[in-house]
Amino acid sequence: MKAVLLPILFILCMKISVAQETNVISPDELVKTLSSNNGKTRLVNFWATWCKPCVDELPYFVKAAGERKADDVEFIFVSVDFQSQHNQVLEKEKQLGLKGSLIHLNATGNDWIDSVDKDWSGAIPYTLLILPNGKRISHYDQFETYEDLRSFINNANTN
Repeated sequence: MKAVLLPILFILCMKISVAQETNVISPDELVKTLSSNNGKTRLVNFWATWCKPCVDELPYFVKAAGERKADDVEFIFVSVDFQSQHNQVLEKEKQLGLKGSLIHLNATGNDWIDSVDKDWSGAIPYTLLILPNGKRISHYDQFETYEDLRSFINNANTN
């Protein structure tokens, strides 16, 4: 009996330890996260579970993350859903297989938007590419294809 239970417990512990955590953070914490320079290119996608164009493009990000080396591009997904939708956010992240830094923004109102990008209206989907030198490149609408996203990342990294 012990011989059977120990491997099962080990597998369960491994699954729990690799489960990805979604951090609930404030707009101020988000600004700090985006301002920190870790020497990597960071691709930040703002989305919501109720936003069809957002959900439609997220598989492209999953594919891109799978094709990129971990030290090449850091993927950050920021849900702007209301906090009352937190379980739906977790479900959608799991369903889509989102990998990277998972954030659920705890914000009421839109005061924080200008601190991310003064030219951004707040409409989603919105993607921000932050290069290691601090340069920011914005994409203000949905990526229609995976190739569009890949081209955005590759072209920005050559600048």
